[in-house]
Amino acid sequence: MIQRSLSRQLIRPLVLVFIAMLGIMTVYEVTKQILNPAITIWESHAITIIFTSIIAIVIIYFPLRSIVLEQQKTQEALHLQREAEEKLRRSEMQYRSFVESVEDSIYTVDRDCRYLLINKRHLARRGLSPDAYMGRRYSDFHSAGESRVFFARIEQVIVTRRQVQDEYEQDGKNFLRKLNPVIDPATNEVIAITVISSDITARKAEEKNLASVNRKLNLLNDITRHDILNQLTILSSLLTLAEEQSHDQATQKYLTRCEQVVDAIHAQVNFARDYQKIGVGSPAWQDIATAIQKARAPLKLTSITLDETCKNREIYADPLLEKVFYNLMENAVRYAGPHPDIRFSAREDAGRLFFTCEDNGPGIAQEDKEKIFLRGFGKNTGLGLFLIREILAMTGIVIYETGIEGRGSRFEIAVPAGAHRKRLPGRV
Repeated sequence: MIQRSLSRQLIRPLVLVFIAMLGIMTVYEVTKQILNPAITIWESHAITIIFTSIIAIVIIYFPLRSIVLEQQKTQEALHLQREAEEKLRRSEMQYRSFVESVEDSIYTVDRDCRYLLINKRHLARRGLSPDAYMGRRYSDFHSAGESRVFFARIEQVIVTRRQVQDEYEQDGKNFLRKLNPVIDPATNEVIAITVISSDITARKAEEKNLASVNRKLNLLNDITRHDILNQLTILSSLLTLAEEQSHDQATQKYLTRCEQVVDAIHAQVNFARDYQKIGVGSPAWQDIATAIQKARAPLKLTSITLDETCKNREIYADPLLEKVFYNLMENAVRYAGPHPDIRFSAREDAGRLFFTCEDNGPGIAQEDKEKIFLRGFGKNTGLGLFLIREILAMTGIVIYETGIEGRGSRFEIAVPAGAHRKRLPGRV
């Protein structure tokens, strides 16, 4: 085909060269005869042949060179096109192999939710033949309600240019759907959306069973804890009566020790109750100042210093955030006396929020700054600070002690970027 094309391109310039040479030779012969009538025919022809040959070569060379170069470029372009087509074919085969090898339903739609590709898994699930979806839209196979939800998800992917996922129920089964944008590298626009739909019915059933088991365990724990606390209350009352009626100092000493053990057991049972609640409720945005004011009420603290930097601040934390502040203030009361000087302040640095609680107690020794957060460490139950760290860790918040021994305790809470914000007027 290329040779036939080359032949057709050569015919026209050769005809033009032939006509031009005839004209040149005629003009040249007439000119020679006029300028030199005595020249012989052989001399005239020799000169004419040499002259016209040079002119013919000059005239033919450039068109032929141009044609040859153009043909070379065409051949190179065809070669590159064949290579690109082969790469595309292999890529499509690999993509198709991957799409068909997974157990999930996979399909691609354009911006108008028209199907471009569907794997066999999804065709079997929907009961469609391989050609049934060509040129059809999502709404042709789904209800109006399902289509509205799907179209909204597609629009979200196009606007955000990020993956969007949701869960839905269909024919009594549960599915997890992930919608991924297909971006054209040339225009940087979303030209299609690939959807991966996974059957999570078994997982949902396991989650329901687990939730049911957890509810039963929690109920059992609540009942058991309630009964234990009731018995501890009775035991504490009996120990108090026995101590009052006993006149033997050794016996009173043992009875006092028994009361301390009862108090320790009581504290441990309450800790188990609080620890059980961690992570049960979903994290939420909570106002720092409000949580502090609620936490101080049971301690009957007359005053605390709440810096202006703490007001109108919200952090994303476990619902037990109020317990964090309660334990910090209770710790200050225990070591700094019934009227401690407790100060709260906040500052931002590198996108993070650092929230500080300081008191005027004896402070923490340098070697104990990390140990105080370990379960069981300390003179009391050794559970308060451990509980605080566990509650805050649920949302990536960390706490550490940075005070100087002899100048009071200083607990600093570091809230990561994205987990704190200023409370806007009217925001609930």
